[in-house]
Amino acid sequence: MRFSVGSTQGTLRFRGMRSVFNRIRKLNVYYKHMLLIFVVTCLPMAIIAACSYWIGVSRIEAEVKTSHRLQLNKISSSLEDNISRLEMLGNQWSFNPIFAPEWIGGDLRLKYNETRELFASLRILQEANPLIENAVIYIRDRHLLVSEQEGIASIEEPDRQSVFAKLMDQRTAISWQVFDSLPLKYRSSTGVALVHLLRDSQLDPYGAIMLFIGKSALDDMLYPLNPDGSGAAFIMRQDGALVTDGRSVPPDNAAPLNESIRSEVIHRAMEPADFAYKYNRTDYSVSVGEFKRPGWIYVVATPISALTAPVLLMLKLSLAACALGLLVAIGLSWLASRQMYRPIGRMFNLVRESEGGAAQREEESDEFAFIEYRWTNLKQESRELRLKLERSSRQARDGFLRQWIQGHLAHLSEEELVDRIGQNGWDAQENQFAVILVRLSDMTDRGGRFGKGDEQLASFAAANIAEEVVRMSGTPAEIVNFFDLSIAVLLFVPAEWQRETVKKELFQLAEVIISQLSSFLGMRVTVGVGKPVQRAVNIHQSLEETRQMISFRDIDKKEQILDMDNLLPQSGNPVHYPFEAEHELIQFIRMGMEDEAVGQLGRFVSSLKLSRGQELLFRQGMLQLLGSILHALLKAGVDSGSLYRSDDLYEQLIGLVDADVMQQWFEDVIVRPFTGMMRDNREKLLEQLVDKVVHIIHESYPLPISLDSCAEEVGIMSYNLSKVFKYFTGHNFIDYLTNVRIAKAKELLIGSDLKMNEIAERVGYQPTYFVRIFKKAEGVTPGKYRSNYMRNANKNAGER
Repeated sequence: MRFSVGSTQGTLRFRGMRSVFNRIRKLNVYYKHMLLIFVVTCLPMAIIAACSYWIGVSRIEAEVKTSHRLQLNKISSSLEDNISRLEMLGNQWSFNPIFAPEWIGGDLRLKYNETRELFASLRILQEANPLIENAVIYIRDRHLLVSEQEGIASIEEPDRQSVFAKLMDQRTAISWQVFDSLPLKYRSSTGVALVHLLRDSQLDPYGAIMLFIGKSALDDMLYPLNPDGSGAAFIMRQDGALVTDGRSVPPDNAAPLNESIRSEVIHRAMEPADFAYKYNRTDYSVSVGEFKRPGWIYVVATPISALTAPVLLMLKLSLAACALGLLVAIGLSWLASRQMYRPIGRMFNLVRESEGGAAQREEESDEFAFIEYRWTNLKQESRELRLKLERSSRQARDGFLRQWIQGHLAHLSEEELVDRIGQNGWDAQENQFAVILVRLSDMTDRGGRFGKGDEQLASFAAANIAEEVVRMSGTPAEIVNFFDLSIAVLLFVPAEWQRETVKKELFQLAEVIISQLSSFLGMRVTVGVGKPVQRAVNIHQSLEETRQMISFRDIDKKEQILDMDNLLPQSGNPVHYPFEAEHELIQFIRMGMEDEAVGQLGRFVSSLKLSRGQELLFRQGMLQLLGSILHALLKAGVDSGSLYRSDDLYEQLIGLVDADVMQQWFEDVIVRPFTGMMRDNREKLLEQLVDKVVHIIHESYPLPISLDSCAEEVGIMSYNLSKVFKYFTGHNFIDYLTNVRIAKAKELLIGSDLKMNEIAERVGYQPTYFVRIFKKAEGVTPGKYRSNYMRNANKNAGER
């Protein structure tokens, strides 16, 4: 029964709306226009008034959230800066002489003065940064913890000793650690500490500085993010445990809110993000971020109502103003419609008097719209058909011309092609054909009108300029735009013209084109003048030859014209390749020195331009550089596929035209990515290089090897090799080589009957120099060392 009543009500509503529309359709122009003015003036105002609240709330809410996010980023950045300063502070104090092994060694309980100064230094260190709650020194050999607050505490438990033993074995000197239990009287409020290993001159750790982070300092930094306590602000570790909840005395609902949001963040894998969260019928805007250095996760939840409350009153006032404006618009639209109808009414009266009954019947719907439509309809249709015909004819001509000049109509015979040319409005019977190819380059030059990505726009502008030049010259020609910074000018010249006359005409036109393009576009312009051909089917061959000729252009010239008839290969001129600049560039890349590598790339390109001025030779040089870099990185064990995957670097480089574009491509695609990768893996790669040098020393010690020869062998500068060799082995290169040779010499002295000269040659020394080096290292001459060993051996044999 309810279905029937509902259907009846819907039918009545539909009939009522249709009746209203029928009445509106029968109104005359005056009332129609008045209703239209009402709709135009009032409806938009009503829509704006209705939407200003909803859209305004969402937009302002988004802006407030953005402002809140900026404040959050600022506070998190401040905390990051404090952590960075804390790490720098710990790093500086790790080199303080008060923490040297000879100062803190021995029994500190018996060294009163040293212990007092140590406590004073720890107190100064603790007060140097607000994040530090407690500064503790760990001494490895005695398993002691020293702190100004706790004094000297001994670690007796084996499991706790093993924790600090693992701490001493780590490779990095600076790390963040979490201590769940420590033998300290006053426990750390967070259990999180920044640990700086103390190393001796041999780089062996003998202790550590542990700076424990205080909860109160972190809470002070989090307070501006949740000043009224209506939300939540806390910091978590990577394992999900809380570092601090941001509250000294939380209200009743704070702990459940923190726990609920913490569980949601863990469920989302603790990824930095912004999301909405509903808790106890309250919507919260939750922001999750990460502190990069300690690896902490900070979480801030703010009630959305607290963000949008300041703007609600303003939006309501705006809504009221819109409603008032709507009423005013209704009154003004009524007055405006009366004024607008007066000239329309006079025009309608004139039409009605002249047309009689026909006009009277049309009055029921519109007084003059149909008359105006009938008067203009045929004229409009005629204009549109004419424009479509001209447009389609032009497109057909352009398509045929593009196919012809590019050789896509090679299957046609000469007669068929000439006939097709005549159908498109060109005279090919009494003409010969010539082509001029224009190539634009260097869109990155200063002062140019176009930039990167404007290739099609630049080609279009060049085609228009060339078309205007051809039109002004009066030469029958057509322009073909390839939309790749190149255009072709196809000329129809009389067949009776001599070749010299045709070439003169082509060169005059080429000079005007290159002058106009260079002046208006501000780009480098190269024009290739092709060979004239008598047959239409051969024009695409002339174009292809001219396109290949363009590759022999001089890359440093602003304007140049190349003639196919005068293009001769240059012979007898030596071609130089900057091998030294290439070697230095590869060295900078392998060392991860990005700025130096970019500067060296510029010097390499400048040197290559001087020796290889033609575009073809310059591109070959850049391809050689790409191959050398990839080969050097392959020898170093770097997989370029991890950066580029299936990208063909050679194909990308071959597709580039300008020298500056090639240089920028090398910088963006090759130099910077590879130096970044090498910088990230620098320590591992340097260690591998040192291992390789050590292997060379043990294998080639009898030969006259040196630091420079080893550096050249592994592809690194000798100065850098000396530093990294000392860092990883603890000895400089000469001392290490000398120790290996002396050890081999001692083996030969006690295990063979070789003479001193033979032993010296076998370990890579001259005999006289060998004696001095051996005596300096062992305190005795080689002969004395052998006799002492034999005497001791005989004595031991006699005692048995």
